[in-house]
Amino acid sequence: MNDDNDFLKRRIYFNLLYDFYSPLLTARQRKVYETLCFSDLTLTEAAQVLGISRQGVYILARHVMDKLEEIERELSFAVNTKKLEERIKSLEAENKELREKLREKTDKN
Repeated sequence: MNDDNDFLKRRIYFNLLYDFYSPLLTARQRKVYETLCFSDLTLTEAAQVLGISRQGVYILARHVMDKLEEIERELSFAVNTKKLEERIKSLEAENKELREKLREKTDKN
């Protein structure tokens, strides 16, 4: 069960990186990633679609993922965006709480 959870977290992480950085990849790199990850194909199925070997798909996909991680290390857009989203949620919750307190205070008067 933990392996499935780790796999899912990793898939979400790489999809997030792909959302940010796909314009920095070549058309072939995008095609490999999209065929393998978005179509949810096995390496063998992706190899048939792409017209390359299973090993070729694996190597290209690994290269794309390495590149996405390298770009993230350099730019940190995904990490910073996640932090900002968490901060926004926190501020929204705080704002809601303050509005409720203000409403309660106004209702008492």
